[in-house]
Amino acid sequence: MQLVFYKCVVVLILFNGVSYLSASDGDRSPFYQKCVKNCVKSDCTEDEKQFTPTAEKKLKTTNPLFMWNCLAECRYNCMWRTVEGFQQRGYDVPKFHGKWPFKRIYGVQEPGSAFASFLNLAAHVFMHVEFTRKFSIDDDDPRVFFWHFFAAVCMNAWIWSLIFHTRDSPFTEFMDYGCALSMVMIMYIAAVIRVFSKRSKLTTSIVVLSALVYAQHLFYLYSARVDYHYNMMVNLFFGVCGSLIWLWWGAGQWLSGRRYAWRLLAFVLLSAVALSLELLDFPPYYHIWDAHALWHLATVPLPLLFYRFVIDDLQYTRRSQGPKEDLKLT
Repeated sequence: MQLVFYKCVVVLILFNGVSYLSASDGDRSPFYQKCVKNCVKSDCTEDEKQFTPTAEKKLKTTNPLFMWNCLAECRYNCMWRTVEGFQQRGYDVPKFHGKWPFKRIYGVQEPGSAFASFLNLAAHVFMHVEFTRKFSIDDDDPRVFFWHFFAAVCMNAWIWSLIFHTRDSPFTEFMDYGCALSMVMIMYIAAVIRVFSKRSKLTTSIVVLSALVYAQHLFYLYSARVDYHYNMMVNLFFGVCGSLIWLWWGAGQWLSGRRYAWRLLAFVLLSAVALSLELLDFPPYYHIWDAHALWHLATVPLPLLFYRFVIDDLQYTRRSQGPKEDLKLT
């Protein structure tokens, strides 16, 4: 198991040098480029950020709240004119700057994904409250501390997902990608710690190496253009590894008599089904719900299964093994 892990990480790091080129037909079209140029010339000041007094009167009141500047407004309006032109000619809906066109709602850039991110955040908050009622954060059991930390990582990730889908910027994109990977990796690390806790050297090595890979990936995202495809590959790698560990261990626990493990198995399998939506790519329904937004929506009920499993597992191990047997990384 240890040798396979190291080989996989080596392959992953080698892929760090691979770059992907993504071209968007919408923003490359001459019509779009000319439209934006004319809009900026007529509505924007010289820095392309401020609106002329005449153009400012046309603004929606929600736009200043999310810092939609003049250039962004020109791109948004020209995007929809270009989409209309493509459809009138029988062409497929194009992407713009690597993204599908979305209709803003009250200034929110991607309302479907933002709403689904909020629901996911609410699900984690609700289950963390349930967990805290049974296991206080000041409990001296290291397992309890780890699961509180796990919940904090997940809630932080969904907060940044909500912020990013509300208003895309280089910083919010970096935070969303980095925090999303932190959630995937904490799930992977949780599987390693829970399953291999009695093999302390192996567990410590994997956790430390995973932390180093995460740090290296964050440095890559920060120092270069955020690469969606490479970032997805890293997430898939750790997500699949964690899921396989959980699935293998959970099946064994269920067969050995721990019937509550069905929640873990259901969580892993349903997560895999939901992930299939993220692997698809199609124009958003009603200009709101694309594959990414539907994936986020599909994951909303999953924390209820996983946290319930964690509660049952902690209660079971405390009764049978004592409070401090697991999660020893020394």
